[in-house]
Amino acid sequence: MYTALRSNLLLVFLFPWFLCHFAVSWLSLAQKVLLNGAFQDGRKLFTSYHTKTKRRNQRKDQFKALYRRLQVKKVIRKNYLYDKTLGRGGAGSAPYGSSAAAASARRKYVKSYEHNNQTISLLTEITFYGCEKQTRSCIGQVHNGRPFYRYLGRNTPPCCMEKLKAVFRHVVDEFENVGIRYWLDNRALRDAIELKGLSPDAYEIDLSFNGDDVQRSVALRKAQTRPYTDEAGFHWLKATDGHYFRVQFSKVNTIAINLLPFDLSSGELVRPSGFYGWKARKFSVEFLHPMSTVLFLGKPIMCPNNVIEYLEVKKVK
Repeated sequence: MYTALRSNLLLVFLFPWFLCHFAVSWLSLAQKVLLNGAFQDGRKLFTSYHTKTKRRNQRKDQFKALYRRLQVKKVIRKNYLYDKTLGRGGAGSAPYGSSAAAASARRKYVKSYEHNNQTISLLTEITFYGCEKQTRSCIGQVHNGRPFYRYLGRNTPPCCMEKLKAVFRHVVDEFENVGIRYWLDNRALRDAIELKGLSPDAYEIDLSFNGDDVQRSVALRKAQTRPYTDEAGFHWLKATDGHYFRVQFSKVNTIAINLLPFDLSSGELVRPSGFYGWKARKFSVEFLHPMSTVLFLGKPIMCPNNVIEYLEVKKVK
């Protein structure tokens, strides 16, 4: 690489050096940085078990620090097999130097392979380097219903998205186990109809439920008086800006879904039970009799009938 080009790159000397060099060069749109030459193999290092283990642990820490410095939240490692016959004079071999085309032709993604008459699966490894249970979420402050990263043209970090899905699945399992009558609501319901999942910029999920069913759940009963952390580590609490509930990923990590109680006792209109804002709109009880289902995050979830008309009544855009 030319010295002038390298001097314009940021963070180029972080460890592990080769990966950092490649990532920063790619992000800086450096087109060609290698000359027609190759280094010879040097003396083999880290030959003992102790030094190999120490080096492996050090590399893990270096990768973790590098990904967080570059704000990489999710790393996907797929399994590939290489056809060694290509590039060695065989049919279809590429000339020396055409590395990109040759590597692409030789590489083949596989999900399993045969070994001793047995099929062995090769799983894709996914690692998250963002927020964790004992750290604050990457969502940060929300202004006018939009997290700060939306003003930068970015989507919800994948680590936060996975934790939001985990909280949602946990709450739905809890509600279905104890018999709480719930339905998917607001923007999450719109995303379920349009995408069958969450939109890339989603940072919360609204679940509405029958307010008369609060006593059926131990977690909701305890959360009425003080915040409660269940056995799985999810944090249940009553919101400070209204009489509704929130379930966070943990006490520290505030990625959460909203549990909105509604009053169905009037017989004609469903009214919000003690919370306010654009989510607290009245609607006809006919939308809930009978209930319907929608596929959301790979699972059928309860929802109102005539969903399109329901979203228009709730003025969800």
